[in-house]
Amino acid sequence: MTLAPLVAGAAGRPTLSFELFPPRSDAGRDALWRKLSELLSAAPDFVSVTFGAAGATRGPSRDLLAHVLSTTAVPAMAHLTCVGSSRREVVELATEFLDAGVRNVLALRGDPPAGAADWTPHPDGVTTASDLVELLQVADRRRLALRGGARPVDEGSLSLAVAAFPRARDDHELAVLRAKQDAGAQFAVCQVTFSAEEYATFVRRARAAGITIPLLPGIAVSDDPRRFQRIGELTGVPASPALLAALDTDDATARLRAATAFSSGLAHGLLDTGAPGLHLYTFNAAAPALDLIDHLDLPRSVEGRDRVAVGGPTR
Repeated sequence: MTLAPLVAGAAGRPTLSFELFPPRSDAGRDALWRKLSELLSAAPDFVSVTFGAAGATRGPSRDLLAHVLSTTAVPAMAHLTCVGSSRREVVELATEFLDAGVRNVLALRGDPPAGAADWTPHPDGVTTASDLVELLQVADRRRLALRGGARPVDEGSLSLAVAAFPRARDDHELAVLRAKQDAGAQFAVCQVTFSAEEYATFVRRARAAGITIPLLPGIAVSDDPRRFQRIGELTGVPASPALLAALDTDDATARLRAATAFSSGLAHGLLDTGAPGLHLYTFNAAAPALDLIDHLDLPRSVEGRDRVAVGGPTR
């Protein structure tokens, strides 16, 4: 399924999506498969699968995408990064994912490898997300031409998303997002936000800058205060002090209750501003995400409710 029309409102309701991390070990893979069945019982419209810095999780990311696509009816969106890669390498990687059945891609510039302060551009490299958006379209056209030019009936068009940053305060970041849109991006997934007002302000500024694509807000769903502190370190987006204070307890039930109260309030606030949906950063944990969804009562389609992992439990 091509996601762009869905995020743009084709279903007549807000979308619900989850972000997943590829497992880094056999034990992690088995644990994720179990959690995945629980998460998919919530009937998300799609899941996205992250891609490690400099392609560090290329194999596991591809395997997780293949698992979702082969064992469920849930559309999957692949993250692809281009930092430090040549144009040929990007085309080859994109073709690998397209051949695996991926038709939805989140195009990202990417971060330097772990431990590196910066990255060295490849002499024939792709250095921006807007360049990557253009190159992904080239890869799709090349793949189609090699197959005789006829697209299979069951293969939808390529859907391209990009990242957006609600905390951005300068016009440069909006210009970058506009360039991604002009290159062919059809919607944006926003970096985590802890404020509906911050998101609404960002949307107003983006629209004034000529950015018309849907801007899907991201919510970090967790009851682990260390997770939120790490988010702040990595992204520069500090968690709400009130949330961190509420999670500062050894009572697991109280932590989950506090996390759900905060995230449900944020989610309702985002939807009230007119957000096209909610993208939940799950950190591969089912309980906080499912608890939040229980408090939202989002309308779901009958088709969506049928998108449970094969053999997975219903809730």
